[in-house]
Amino acid sequence: MKTIFLSISLVVCFAASGQNLDCAKFRTGSFTMQDPQTGINYVSRNDSTQVEYLPKFGVKVLLNAKWIDNCTLKLSLKEVLENPNNVPIQEFILISEIIETQKDFYIMKSKAIDMDLTMIRKFSIVN
Repeated sequence: MKTIFLSISLVVCFAASGQNLDCAKFRTGSFTMQDPQTGINYVSRNDSTQVEYLPKFGVKVLLNAKWIDNCTLKLSLKEVLENPNNVPIQEFILISEIIETQKDFYIMKSKAIDMDLTMIRKFSIVN
């Protein structure tokens, strides 16, 4: 269940640790993320929401997305859109920070509030 939670909660938030990050170009758009437990996940984000789809489980969720600063995003579960296998999905708040940016991908570090769960994942732009 933590794997599903973590994968669903992997959204972009960025932090500058001594480098100038180009976070603005990753605030909206479509991305893929490869997770060791859940496989390829699809993320689509606009100004206030994010949709995450985990094909391996058939799960699609709608998340509230609020940018805390230029590179840090707060995500919370708004609605389960698809869950044909009744995978347990709990309420959560995820703080995500972009820690590296490149031309066509970014690296994000995500921490679940009130849970001992931190992940670092690569998100690639979908053209």
